[in-house]
Amino acid sequence: MPFFRTIFFISILFLLIGCASKPSTFVETYDEKGVWKVIHLHNHYGFFANKNQEVWRRVIDVLSEKYDLEVLDKTSGYIRTSWKYLLHNDEDKKYRSRVIIKMLGNVWHTVKLKTEAQWLDDEVWITGYDTAVLEEIYKDIQGRTGISVR
Repeated sequence: MPFFRTIFFISILFLLIGCASKPSTFVETYDEKGVWKVIHLHNHYGFFANKNQEVWRRVIDVLSEKYDLEVLDKTSGYIRTSWKYLLHNDEDKKYRSRVIIKMLGNVWHTVKLKTEAQWLDDEVWITGYDTAVLEEIYKDIQGRTGISVR
Protein backbone atom coordinates (compact mmCIF):
# COMPACT_ATOMS: atom_id res chain seq x y z
CA MET A 1 0.00 0.00 0.00
CA PRO A 2 2.81 2.56 0.65
CA PHE A 3 3.91 2.09 -2.98
CA PHE A 4 0.49 3.18 -4.30
CA ARG A 5 0.37 6.08 -1.86
CA THR A 6 3.79 7.26 -3.08
CA ILE A 7 2.72 6.98 -6.72
CA PHE A 8 -0.45 8.92 -5.90
CA PHE A 9 1.47 11.78 -4.25
CA ILE A 10 4.02 11.91 -7.06
CA SER A 11 1.17 12.09 -9.60
CA ILE A 12 -0.44 14.97 -7.70
CA LEU A 13 2.91 16.76 -7.50
CA PHE A 14 3.44 16.50 -11.28
CA LEU A 15 -0.12 17.68 -11.87
CA LEU A 16 0.42 20.75 -9.69
CA ILE A 17 3.77 21.57 -11.28
CA GLY A 18 2.35 21.17 -14.79
CA CYS A 19 -0.56 23.54 -14.18
CA ALA A 20 0.69 27.10 -14.50
CA SER A 21 -1.50 29.67 -12.85
CA LYS A 22 -2.41 32.96 -14.42
CA PRO A 23 -0.26 35.94 -13.44
CA SER A 24 -1.38 38.07 -10.53
CA THR A 25 -1.36 41.12 -12.83
CA PHE A 26 -4.14 39.64 -15.01
CA VAL A 27 -7.55 41.24 -14.45
CA GLU A 28 -10.50 39.41 -15.95
CA THR A 29 -13.10 41.61 -17.60
CA TYR A 30 -16.58 40.73 -18.72
CA ASP A 31 -18.05 43.57 -20.78
CA GLU A 32 -15.07 45.59 -21.97
CA LYS A 33 -11.87 43.93 -23.17
CA GLY A 34 -9.57 46.41 -21.45
CA VAL A 35 -9.21 49.71 -19.66
CA TRP A 36 -8.42 52.85 -21.65
CA LYS A 37 -5.71 55.19 -20.36
CA VAL A 38 -5.27 58.69 -21.75
CA ILE A 39 -2.03 60.50 -22.53
CA HIS A 40 -2.20 64.21 -23.24
CA LEU A 41 0.39 65.14 -25.84
CA HIS A 42 2.72 68.03 -25.16
CA ASN A 43 2.77 71.02 -27.49
CA HIS A 44 6.50 71.01 -28.19
CA TYR A 45 5.91 69.58 -31.64
CA GLY A 46 5.89 73.09 -33.12
CA PHE A 47 9.45 72.44 -34.26
CA PHE A 48 8.14 69.78 -36.62
CA ALA A 49 6.33 70.52 -39.88
CA ASN A 50 3.72 67.85 -39.15
CA LYS A 51 2.86 67.16 -35.51
CA ASN A 52 0.81 64.04 -36.33
CA GLN A 53 3.68 62.50 -38.26
CA GLU A 54 6.12 63.07 -35.40
CA VAL A 55 3.70 61.65 -32.80
CA TRP A 56 3.07 58.65 -35.07
CA ARG A 57 6.82 58.02 -35.45
CA ARG A 58 7.47 58.20 -31.72
CA VAL A 59 4.57 55.90 -30.79
CA ILE A 60 5.59 53.37 -33.47
CA ASP A 61 9.19 53.46 -32.16
CA VAL A 62 8.03 52.71 -28.60
CA LEU A 63 5.66 49.90 -29.57
CA SER A 64 7.98 48.21 -32.05
CA GLU A 65 10.63 47.77 -29.34
CA LYS A 66 8.40 45.25 -27.54
CA TYR A 67 5.65 44.16 -29.94
CA ASP A 68 5.09 43.25 -33.57
CA LEU A 69 2.73 45.72 -35.21
CA GLU A 70 -0.31 44.15 -36.85
CA VAL A 71 -2.67 47.00 -37.87
CA LEU A 72 -1.47 50.51 -38.72
CA ASP A 73 -3.86 53.17 -40.01
CA LYS A 74 -2.01 56.47 -40.02
CA THR A 75 -4.99 58.40 -41.40
CA SER A 76 -7.23 57.56 -38.44
CA GLY A 77 -4.40 57.20 -35.91
CA TYR A 78 -5.18 53.57 -35.07
CA ILE A 79 -2.52 51.03 -34.09
CA ARG A 80 -2.92 47.44 -32.89
CA THR A 81 -0.10 45.07 -32.12
CA SER A 82 -0.17 41.35 -32.65
CA TRP A 83 -0.54 39.01 -29.69
CA LYS A 84 2.64 38.52 -27.66
CA TYR A 85 3.01 35.50 -25.40
CA LEU A 86 4.25 36.75 -22.04
CA LEU A 87 5.14 33.79 -19.85
CA HIS A 88 8.63 32.35 -19.94
CA ASN A 89 8.77 28.64 -20.77
CA ASP A 90 5.14 28.79 -21.86
CA GLU A 91 5.17 25.94 -24.35
CA ASP A 92 1.37 25.73 -24.35
CA LYS A 93 1.09 29.48 -25.04
CA LYS A 94 -1.48 30.12 -22.34
CA TYR A 95 -1.02 33.85 -21.69
CA ARG A 96 -0.87 36.63 -24.26
CA SER A 97 -1.31 40.37 -24.55
CA ARG A 98 -1.61 43.07 -27.19
CA VAL A 99 -1.79 46.87 -27.29
CA ILE A 100 -4.37 49.10 -28.99
CA ILE A 101 -3.84 52.82 -29.54
CA LYS A 102 -6.15 55.55 -30.87
CA MET A 103 -5.06 59.13 -31.59
CA LEU A 104 -7.72 61.80 -30.99
CA GLY A 105 -8.31 65.09 -32.80
CA ASN A 106 -7.43 66.37 -36.27
CA VAL A 107 -4.10 67.56 -34.93
CA TRP A 108 -3.54 64.82 -32.38
CA HIS A 109 -3.73 66.16 -28.84
CA THR A 110 -4.53 62.93 -26.99
CA VAL A 111 -3.52 59.28 -27.20
CA LYS A 112 -5.91 56.63 -25.87
CA LEU A 113 -4.25 53.34 -25.07
CA LYS A 114 -5.34 49.99 -23.74
CA THR A 115 -4.00 46.50 -23.47
CA GLU A 116 -5.89 43.28 -23.87
CA ALA A 117 -4.76 40.03 -22.31
CA GLN A 118 -6.03 36.49 -22.61
CA TRP A 119 -5.46 33.47 -20.40
CA LEU A 120 -6.08 29.98 -21.85
CA ASP A 121 -7.95 27.95 -19.24
CA ASP A 122 -9.24 24.52 -20.20
CA GLU A 123 -9.30 25.29 -23.94
CA VAL A 124 -11.20 28.59 -23.40
CA TRP A 125 -9.63 32.05 -23.67
CA ILE A 126 -10.49 34.22 -20.67
CA THR A 127 -10.35 37.90 -21.62
CA GLY A 128 -9.05 40.78 -19.55
CA TYR A 129 -6.02 43.01 -19.32
CA ASP A 130 -2.64 42.94 -17.61
CA THR A 131 -2.01 45.81 -15.21
CA ALA A 132 1.79 45.52 -15.47
CA VAL A 133 1.78 45.60 -19.28
CA LEU A 134 -0.64 48.54 -19.30
CA GLU A 135 1.50 50.57 -16.91
CA GLU A 136 4.73 49.74 -18.75
CA ILE A 137 3.42 50.76 -22.17
CA TYR A 138 1.68 53.82 -20.68
CA LYS A 139 4.93 55.03 -19.09
CA ASP A 140 6.93 54.38 -22.26
CA ILE A 141 4.52 56.31 -24.51
CA GLN A 142 3.95 59.04 -21.91
CA GLY A 143 7.70 59.45 -21.69
CA ARG A 144 8.12 59.89 -25.45
CA THR A 145 5.02 61.91 -26.36
CA GLY A 146 3.24 63.13 -23.25
CA ILE A 147 3.23 66.37 -21.33
CA SER A 148 5.89 65.09 -18.92
CA VAL A 149 8.47 63.83 -21.41
CA ARG A 150 11.34 61.70 -20.10
